[in-house]
Amino acid sequence: MTWKTVEHYSLGYDIQLKQFYVYYELEGDGTAHQISASPEEFLGLSEMFRNEGPISFNVEGRYFVTRVPVQSATVGDSLL
Repeated sequence: MTWKTVEHYSLGYDIQLKQFYVYYELEGDGTAHQISASPEEFLGLSEMFRNEGPISFNVEGRYFVTRVPVQSATVGDSLL
């Protein structure tokens, strides 16, 4: 699996559309990616991004984790 570290992020809210957004940039990418989020998703993502770190992104599976898993770990394996 390919992991990249989230280098920068920002949180946004469009007042007119009443829509939450999460923007993130991955290491070596130089591109800002945008996620439109429900209020519940926004709360979860903002908590993760603000209070945990580092945040990593799985490029193949397209999901965030609060740290890069051990390379040999598979889904369901304990990382501790």
